[in-house]
Amino acid sequence: MKPVRYEEEGVATAVGAIFAILIFIFLLSLFITSYVPAEMRSYEEQYSSSVQNEMVQLTSTLSQLSSSYQKGSSSAVAFNLQSNYIPLFSSPTVGELSLSYSNGASSGFLSISNSTEKISSGGVLTVVTNNRYFVDEAYSYEFSTVFYEQVGSNPPINTIFESNLVQVNPPSNGSINLSMNLFNLMGGPFNISTQSPFSLGLTALSKISILMAGNLTITCSSNSGERLYNVLKQELSPIHNLHLSYVASTAGYDYISLYSTSIPIALQVTEVSLMVSANG
Repeated sequence: MKPVRYEEEGVATAVGAIFAILIFIFLLSLFITSYVPAEMRSYEEQYSSSVQNEMVQLTSTLSQLSSSYQKGSSSAVAFNLQSNYIPLFSSPTVGELSLSYSNGASSGFLSISNSTEKISSGGVLTVVTNNRYFVDEAYSYEFSTVFYEQVGSNPPINTIFESNLVQVNPPSNGSINLSMNLFNLMGGPFNISTQSPFSLGLTALSKISILMAGNLTITCSSNSGERLYNVLKQELSPIHNLHLSYVASTAGYDYISLYSTSIPIALQVTEVSLMVSANG
């Protein structure tokens, strides 16, 4: 029987290779579990900030279309629903933009009336970031207001980011002088979730302006009533003689009353209807 010979040099080379592979795996694991999440969190934070700016631009564009209204005039707002990412080690975070119906069965429906007149609007545009590493956030344009929400937070975090719904004007002829801006967003429902930048087209269809006097009743869809009440309460709280009451309903609609027992109310309501479309 031949004696077995061991080549120490070969054994050392094999052991060295194994250690090199183990070190590589360790460093790769450290990279994937530490660097990638930290970098993706930073990318998603930048992406969320971009979505926020796009919603502010949407608000500004709508206001411009209203103030310089011409039937058929149009504008566009650019959106990008994708974050940066690290190729090979992560995938991009892709958000979702949606537009609801503009009728009374949907979120965002609002009808304001007094004893003789009535005007309505509707439609909600929402962007959800779908963040996986940073805070998952949602921005909704509803009632001429941008709402901010941290998705899945406990307790819920839902705040008013920016509102142009109601303006308090100097008193006129002894009345509480208010103005309200409404946008009827038509063209829904649709959902967009894409890695490619796109533009949201806005085309002005009509504009109505009505002066309403006396006590007012606002009817809105139940899933939006509390949001609307909080907006009005925040904007109208400086007026001591103006009162708000909120009644939640189980019949699909909530009711908000604006009334004064001592001073007349004059509300100038402007409603602009727009067609919303997505362009690649």
